[in-house]
Amino acid sequence: MAIPCIVVDDEEMSIDHLLGYIAKVPFLNLEGSFTDPSEALTFLEKHPVKLVFLDIEMPNFAIDGLEFIKIMGNKQNYILTTAYPKYALPSYDYDVVDFLCKPFPFERFLKAVNKVRSLLEISSDEPESEEYTYVRVDGKMQRIDFSDILWIESERTYVSIYTLTDRINLHLFMSDIEAILPAKLFIRVHRCYIVAKKRIDLVEKEQLGIKKESQIKLIPIGDAYRKALTQAIFPIKKNKLS
Repeated sequence: MAIPCIVVDDEEMSIDHLLGYIAKVPFLNLEGSFTDPSEALTFLEKHPVKLVFLDIEMPNFAIDGLEFIKIMGNKQNYILTTAYPKYALPSYDYDVVDFLCKPFPFERFLKAVNKVRSLLEISSDEPESEEYTYVRVDGKMQRIDFSDILWIESERTYVSIYTLTDRINLHLFMSDIEAILPAKLFIRVHRCYIVAKKRIDLVEKEQLGIKKESQIKLIPIGDAYRKALTQAIFPIKKNKLS
């Protein structure tokens, strides 16, 4: 599920910081960024989005972040961003999804947007909401069906998604791609590998195999992941993997 979003913040540096984070998350689709909240309000009248990253204190303008929410209402989800922790508690009176206190790391940002994603999937009527995702490839959003994925491999500064017919390279960390994959369909078996559970053809003590084009790709099993893999494959009976 792609989530269209905008950023509203009166500081260009803060906007640039958020845009960098948004670009790393495949399911976020940036529709615009605004230093003037009034311009954002005008934009949203004709271009509704599902998520707004919203600063609270914007002293150079007629309205601040909380007044912005009062005007727009709950037509979209909000993640508030501010350098002032004092707003954390009162912000939840406005039913915001999360509150990020500047400066915040990418991991904390990802946790917040995953909350939004979960809320949207729960409320969505789309029957395929957990059957595919979108990833950003060469500046475009490309759909990938989860059923087509064989394994994901970390390769230095990027990850590669291996499908039945293709290999897709993404400038993401392994933790980024892991966050957008359904846990019921995929499992991490090594610090450099995530595999599709239903694609596992054989399992040995130190490695597993996945068939691709009549050949078996052997993938190492990391010690830290062996127990979770064992439980995923053999949820009831004990086996000799561990």
